[in-house]
Amino acid sequence: MADQPKRSKSDKPEKYVFATLIIGLREGLEAALIVGIIAAFLRRQGRTDALRWMWVGVGVAVAICVAVAIGLEVLSRDLPQRQQEGLETVIGVIAVAMVTYMIVWMRQHARDLKGDLEAAATDAVNEGSAIAFVMMAFLAVLREGLETSVFLVAAFNASNNAVPSALGAIIGIGIAVLLGYGIYRGGVHINLARFFKVTGLLLALVAAGLVMTAFRTAHEAGWLNVGQQQVVDLTWLVQPGSIQSSLLTGVLGIQPKPVLIEVVGWAVYLLIVGTIVLWPAGKAFPRRAAGLACGALAGVLAIAAVVVFSTAPAEPAPPSDTMRGSVSGTPSTSGVLTGKTIRVPDPVAVRVESADASQATGTLTSGSVSTPLPKLAATDNAQIGSASYPTYQQLASPNLDIATLVPDAPTRVTPAQVAAGNNGRLPVGLNTQTFGVDAPVIYTMTATVTTSVDPAFNTPVAADVHYVVTATATPDSGAAVVLGKVATFDAEHTADAAELGALQNALDQRSAHHVRSVVVPLWLAGCAVVAAILAGLLLVRRRRPTPPPEHEDLQTGTLTGPVHTKEKTT
Repeated sequence: MADQPKRSKSDKPEKYVFATLIIGLREGLEAALIVGIIAAFLRRQGRTDALRWMWVGVGVAVAICVAVAIGLEVLSRDLPQRQQEGLETVIGVIAVAMVTYMIVWMRQHARDLKGDLEAAATDAVNEGSAIAFVMMAFLAVLREGLETSVFLVAAFNASNNAVPSALGAIIGIGIAVLLGYGIYRGGVHINLARFFKVTGLLLALVAAGLVMTAFRTAHEAGWLNVGQQQVVDLTWLVQPGSIQSSLLTGVLGIQPKPVLIEVVGWAVYLLIVGTIVLWPAGKAFPRRAAGLACGALAGVLAIAAVVVFSTAPAEPAPPSDTMRGSVSGTPSTSGVLTGKTIRVPDPVAVRVESADASQATGTLTSGSVSTPLPKLAATDNAQIGSASYPTYQQLASPNLDIATLVPDAPTRVTPAQVAAGNNGRLPVGLNTQTFGVDAPVIYTMTATVTTSVDPAFNTPVAADVHYVVTATATPDSGAAVVLGKVATFDAEHTADAAELGALQNALDQRSAHHVRSVVVPLWLAGCAVVAAILAGLLLVRRRRPTPPPEHEDLQTGTLTGPVHTKEKTT
């Protein structure tokens, strides 16, 4: 996996101004264009009452869009890092989808935009309804404003510096408002066909950069791990603080060390959308040829998905979930077991059945005795080799037979034996008058189990079991007397380099299986579906309505001239 540099907050701020300026200018002018057409029509009709209500609709739409933008930004900042990267990915994808739809929609409808608006406005005038004008302006500004909000939030996240990005957006929207007002007053004449083509291409470049950023944040969120091989080292060209870095990173989204999936996404998006933007307006698009090509591509991708899935390597068998421990050090005895021999159970093994962030479950095997470990609680991680592993611990009570563990352990003890094992002193609470000549001894066993686990397979990479034997005298009369710890021993094992290497190899095999059997086939299948949808859209013939004999063509002219209304056809 290629190392990807984190987005730095020390980047030059001016490099993000131009990208958000283009967004604000293009989207703002589209809204201003629609509002200006309606306002100019109402002014010529003398409907100042409807004009006032239209501005109310514009103001409400702007307020809603600002609230949405602020809400998205606050939500993004309050999330933990990984969830924040995930939200940025979702916002980036939505922004790219919106701007792509906007580019395609404007190209298809710009020719009839003015005539359609004025026809709708004429109907509203004839009906005497001011609400229609409010809704027309409100919906126009709301649509463009929501697109701008999502797109700008995505740009803010990509820049990681909201101040210069916001400044660029404000400047762009300000210019758009001034141009819209000039068009409304009739004093500004711009070639809309050229304007929409140039800004559409710039927006396509900015959106392609957001595609790269979305792929990067998806990887940082843990959603995308395929295609992370570094393609080229552009640090010689994309130098922080330089003019070329401002253009390449701030506007085009190109990173110093782009990886494969980012480069492919950037190139594919720019090829498709750039073709739509630059295609000559008067030249018919070869829909049938493009549709057949997309259909063939969909078939190839679908076949490739099946081939990749069927030839994927088999899922590797998980490593053993049990770790055997060996005796560490010399078992110790004291008290009434002083000098006795301990037979350490064989095997001593820890098995992990499940594990999460807070606890794990498993089984302790002590010879022929199995002890459940239902509540292995998480403790501090343990460093083993070059990795840190989650570690869990639980106090268990193995039901070991003392006669098997210590064959010559006394079953009854006298006060003299108790004193001999306690440095000549009797324990507190032992009353020789009620203790009697001797008393039975009960032995209890506890085991503190500590294990470190690889979270991918729930495989133990380290296990330590500390056994403690405690003796208690229970005279026929009087209270029981705790004689204390009388034996301890340990069994442990930590994975060596060979075992850690085998575990890493299993992880690599599992990752390769997942990529070949899940990730790549799903990506190919998804691309096949998209290609098939595009093929269907291109091959289905649509009937365009016959345009009215007189209306203004926004692809080849300006917004000045006499009022034209669209006649209804019967």
